[in-house]
Parts: sequence; structure tokens; C-alpha cells
Amino acid sequence: MNMILLMFISLPNLQYSENSFIFKFIPFVSNFFAPNLGIAFFSIQNRFSHSFSLIHLINLIYIQMSMKNSNLFFLRYTLNVSEDGYNSWSGVWCAVFKKGEKPLGVCRKFPLSAFHNINKNFLVKIGEENEIAEKKLKGKINVRNILTEWEIEFEPTGYVYKHLPEAAYYLPLETEVLSPNPDLKLKGYIKVKNLETQSQIHDIKVDGKGYQTHIWGTKHAFRWVWGHCNAILDENGEMLEDSFFEGLTVVAKRGPIILPPMTLFSLRYKGKNFDFNNFRDILFNSAKWEYGDSIRWEVRSKKMNFNLVMKGEKNNFIVATYEDPDGENAFCHNSEIESAEIEIEIDDKKVKLFCPGTFHTEFGARAPLEYNPQKFIYE
Repeated sequence: MNMILLMFISLPNLQYSENSFIFKFIPFVSNFFAPNLGIAFFSIQNRFSHSFSLIHLINLIYIQMSMKNSNLFFLRYTLNVSEDGYNSWSGVWCAVFKKGEKPLGVCRKFPLSAFHNINKNFLVKIGEENEIAEKKLKGKINVRNILTEWEIEFEPTGYVYKHLPEAAYYLPLETEVLSPNPDLKLKGYIKVKNLETQSQIHDIKVDGKGYQTHIWGTKHAFRWVWGHCNAILDENGEMLEDSFFEGLTVVAKRGPIILPPMTLFSLRYKGKNFDFNNFRDILFNSAKWEYGDSIRWEVRSKKMNFNLVMKGEKNNFIVATYEDPDGENAFCHNSEIESAEIEIEIDDKKVKLFCPGTFHTEFGARAPLEYNPQKFIYE
């Protein structure tokens, strides 16, 4: 089974103004986005003398081939906007993961003027060859003679998954996240070629399920751990349909004060959602993590006796440098080929689930990990 995680530029239908910018998010007609979503069509007006900026409106694509192949890709579309031009750019990223090999990651940066949005039919373009439409995604980037190209068609899920409590989307948070399409059907290809040697590094046929998420805000979190899997096996080794885990642990900083970690997550099991992401749940959720010589993330809740343990290998990770518009960097350490086990009580029965090499995870912080993981190549 193939998996893909897509992140489209899609924001709450609102007008937001603060300091120097006004951002207008215009709604669009779509048969698969929720009515309260819009695309990132914005206008800029000088209103105040203080600086305000918007960090990238991120599109992420995670593709995992069959477990026998154990290849996985992520593609990321980003947009950074700031008042004075510092770190204003749009970009397209690609990372390739395979068990037993170092991950490969490339990022092509474009000027802000290369970002285009056509509101009528929901078409977002970065440069001439990278675009996202309602049911199609394509791209082509050359980064230091590593050529990556893709074209993928997809069908929407029809429902939205919100990571945060409903009220949180009306608060002035620095970072927000939701998934307009947590389950997609995809077909297409991804190719990676070394132009210097003319050798084909990867030639991947995409035919499987997918997942879409969108992140937006004014600054990356101070520290975070994220995990996702929608290729989950039951105790008999059978792949579950209409099932996924999505979780997030966030550490925020307010001035000099580092706040306690907050963990939110959900498990969709055979078409039924078990959510642990409202304000009451946060009191009963907990998480422990270690990202260094040992990679581990453990999520617990007293509700339904939920327990998830993710274990990873440090050589599977690649680190990306995220540039906040205010000049501060965040370092995101990502792998798409880790493993996890889940236990939960459903109808007074303990259920065990497994993600063998199909668990996506990342750890973000304000400094890179000491063991010096593989880095992205930029141009």
C-alpha cells in the first residue's frame, strides 16, 4: 500500500490584520474542502510601523511505497512573507527515505513573485512547473543537479480533521494546523535523477492512499514532536481500512517562560474517531520523548488507557532549517520510516495496533540535534 500526505495552501476564511499587513483569505468553491476554508489569496497594505510577518503556508506530501519497498518521499511547498523583505520567499522541497540508506533532501527557493494563486479554480503555483489544483499536483525542481519531478492525481476525503480544540482556531496562536483531507486516493509518479551522472536515483509509481494537512502561523513553535500513520496493522498483520493516528506534542515559549508540554492526538479506527484533543483531554494526556542517540516518543492518556510508543533510528532522519521571518531559525528533524505500537481499550477490550516502518515523525527545536543528522541541500 502506498501512502501520501498532502498539504494544500488552505486557510480559514477570515480577514486578519495586525501591524503592517492585512491578509485576506478569499473563500473558493470546492467539493472537498470544508466551507470554512479558503485559499491564500492576500493583499498587503502598510498600516503600522511595527514589523509583522507570516511564516510559510506549508504544503507537505509524504509518500510511502509498499512496506517491502520501504521508500518514502515528502514534498513540501512553502511561503514566507515579511514586511521588510527579510526571508520573503516561496519554496519547494523534496526528501527521500529508504531503510538502510541516508535520506536525501533538496529545497529550491523561489522569489516571492514566483508564487501565484488563481482563485477561480483553486490553482496555486510556485514558479512555472510547481502547482497544486483541486485534484492534481505536479512539480519539477533542480537543486545542484538533482532533478526531482512528480505528477499526482487524487480524490478527496470529504471531511476535515482538526488537530486543535475548536475554540483554539479563534485564538491568536503563533502556529495552527488542520487536515482538510485526512484520507486520499492517489495515482501518479515521482522521479529523482542525478544530472551529472545521468543516473536515475528513483523512479516511483504512486498508487495508493494519502493524507493532507496544512500549517500556518506567524512563527514556528518553540519545540514540537509530531507523528502520523495511516498504514496500520492489526494483531493478525492485516492492514486496517479507514484508520489513522495523528498526534502532536507542543512546547510554547512566552517571553522568557517555557510552558509545559501540551499533547493532542486522535486515532481513527475502522471509520470511527477516538479524539483526545479537546481542552478536557489535555489534562489527561501526557508525552515523553527523546531525540538523540535514542529516538523515542511515548504518548499516554488515562482515557481509554491509550498508549503509543514510537521507536526510531537516528540515521533515518534528515534536518531542515526553517527560517522564521523575524530571523530566528527552527530545526526540524524528520523521518518517515519509523515504527510504533498502539494500545487502546475499545468497548472494554484491549486493542493492539502496529505501524512497522510506516510511522512518520519529526522533532522541532531551536537548535539542531548534536549527532549531526543528514541535512537538506539548498539552492
